[in-house]
Amino acid sequence: MSPSAPALPPEEGIALLRRAAEEEETLSGLTLEGLVLTGVDLSGLELRDVILHHCRFPGCSWTGVSFTDVVFHTCDLSGGCFDAAFFLRAALTDCRASGIRLQRCRMRQVKLNDCRLSEADFTGCKLQNTDFSRCKLEHVRFPQSQFSRVTLDHCDLTGANFVHTMLKDIDLTTCGIDTITLSESCAELRGAVVDLWQAAGLARRLGLIIKEPEEIPHG
Repeated sequence: MSPSAPALPPEEGIALLRRAAEEEETLSGLTLEGLVLTGVDLSGLELRDVILHHCRFPGCSWTGVSFTDVVFHTCDLSGGCFDAAFFLRAALTDCRASGIRLQRCRMRQVKLNDCRLSEADFTGCKLQNTDFSRCKLEHVRFPQSQFSRVTLDHCDLTGANFVHTMLKDIDLTTCGIDTITLSESCAELRGAVVDLWQAAGLARRLGLIIKEPEEIPHG
């Protein structure tokens, strides 16, 4: 991403976003700071090389929007709809995004750091080279999704749903997985990386009885 341009005044930035969405234009090379929009339809947008800083967009619709080289920093996206959106080389840092919808979204080379994504819905998404770091992912839905080179680092996965989403090669050792939702066979975890304690918990879910080895007497 190129060096950020000076931030537009909030009123000018809001008018620009609204007009671009209505006319289905591409916005590029902008820094937008302090914008507040609630429940607005922005689905006609395409953003390239844009920084959004301290903006609030609760309940806005970003359906089908393309985000290329876009940064969301300390933004509120709660309750928004990003269905079928496309993220390329994007970053979300310290954002509040509880309850957002990202069904059938695509992410490539995306980083999400310190974000609150509780109850977000990623059903049917395709994530490639996507990193979640220190994110709140309680009760997030990832069913029927495709993961390729996805990282989950120190994330809260309490109650997360991964039904029919394969977690092969994903390192889960820094995340709590005791309460995640899987199919009955737990096939989603085939090839995932877990530690010994996690493996023991998974064995119990499969109905296995773990027996301690008997101590061999010394002669």
